[in-house]
Amino acid sequence: MYYAEIIEMPDHTSVQIQAMLREMDVSMRKHRKLRESNPEEFRKKVVEENSVLEYNYSVIFYMHMDGKLDSTFFEMLKLKRKMELGELTEDEASKIVGKQLFDKYVATVVNSTPPQKTLSYSEYYEQFNKKD
Repeated sequence: MYYAEIIEMPDHTSVQIQAMLREMDVSMRKHRKLRESNPEEFRKKVVEENSVLEYNYSVIFYMHMDGKLDSTFFEMLKLKRKMELGELTEDEASKIVGKQLFDKYVATVVNSTPPQKTLSYSEYYEQFNKKD
């Protein structure tokens, strides 16, 4: 899904990609009234203001636009960061992703256990805003 898109686009660092998503958050909040009243105009404005993200990472962009981006994305971004720092090879990162996907989708069926809940995009960020 978005793993291949993140890993195979060396033009932007993991930090830059995350920053582009946060900028998209600002755009979506700025035009939120259009989301219901004029969805096409909303989409057009968000695309215009985030064209680099939309052009280079369209799967990620549209998943976020449609509210389907979740904490899995951040797990992939962490792996990309580790690769950038030389802490992991692409092969090692691929194995980690494979195990995570197996554990999430295959093992739950084989073992008849419910899958672990994945945090939504907003839930992921909320955990950093909580004050102890």
